[in-house]
Amino acid sequence: MAFKLFKDGNDRYEEGNEYIKRGDFSKARSSLQKSLEKEGGADDVAAVQIALIDMMGNLDNPNVYANLLKNLKSLKSSEFDFGLTHVYRDPLITETELTYRKIGLMNQRAQKKDLEAVSANLQTLAQEFQGQIGDQHLIIQEIFNNDTTVTGTSEFFNLMAVSYEALSDSVVWANPSQAAEYEQIAMGYRQQNGQSGSANDARVRAYSNTCRCWVCGRSASGEGIHFYSAPADISPALANESSAEGTNKNRAEDNKHIYICRACYSSISNRADEIAYGYHQKSMAEMRAMEARIQAQIAALEREISTVRMMSRS
Repeated sequence: MAFKLFKDGNDRYEEGNEYIKRGDFSKARSSLQKSLEKEGGADDVAAVQIALIDMMGNLDNPNVYANLLKNLKSLKSSEFDFGLTHVYRDPLITETELTYRKIGLMNQRAQKKDLEAVSANLQTLAQEFQGQIGDQHLIIQEIFNNDTTVTGTSEFFNLMAVSYEALSDSVVWANPSQAAEYEQIAMGYRQQNGQSGSANDARVRAYSNTCRCWVCGRSASGEGIHFYSAPADISPALANESSAEGTNKNRAEDNKHIYICRACYSSISNRADEIAYGYHQKSMAEMRAMEARIQAQIAALEREISTVRMMSRS
């Protein structure tokens, strides 16, 4: 039996695939890279497999999708294996392109800039996930998370929900009731996707909530945005002169919180900060003065000790 002293590119490729099956991706990448260096090229399956390995732990990084897409488009073979998963090139190209765009839009969404445009682009992308992938599961989710429940349709519902949440954020400062309507629509999409939509429901209730400011009497809608609940000591007499019901309420039913509009709340908070800062500065000045007095006393004591030592030596 002949012994093969040096491994060629094919040997390294097969070795890399065995490591992938075992889940040892570090060794798999090393073997596949050596396979490319020996006999591979830009159109080699090994290049795609390396790009997939580099995605591990980086599924939110658009750069790894761009790299995978580049290698997939150079690949001549229409299908390949990644471990125990058989992959068709063209569907993966479609998924990679759509996911790359999704990450970019989600990053823009997080920055809360141009939210109306982001929302429109998210809805377009959602329709493409549904139209181009549909009920087929996402290959990358299967490979890295062993999850076949994420489909083009589930991504459609998810992205539509995010698009309406973006619209809600875009109008909540000017029109909280409209923001509540958008959150209601988003909740419907999330529930169709098997989610509870509880966060949307909480925002619907908050944005729809209206009160009368305890301080100035102004009416405000949108709890947590345009008015706040603040802890307070409400006596029975004050409770009798106030309300905890309807759009005219200015206190909570527990008689432990009052409602304050954003203008009054920020004014009180800013003034409290100014007072606190003043006390802080005064305290720091007193501490510095006390430190100076202590240092002076220490210096005087050191001089006396020095004088006593000199007298004792003489």
